[in-house]
Amino acid sequence: MTDQPQPATGGNLLPTLVLVVLVALLAGGYFLFPRVAAYMSRQDCIATGHVNCGPS
Repeated sequence: MTDQPQPATGGNLLPTLVLVVLVALLAGGYFLFPRVAAYMSRQDCIATGHVNCGPS
């Protein structure tokens, strides 16, 4: 008898899980980037000494 590895029959959950995590990271970045950009713009406005740096 030879000891040969058996084919995986339980499905590959790890690649699916990695794909879901990557899609979640991309979606989070897509929705979070405008807020971070607006915050940084406001901080730049304040750092230059302006006093009318309302939300944009």
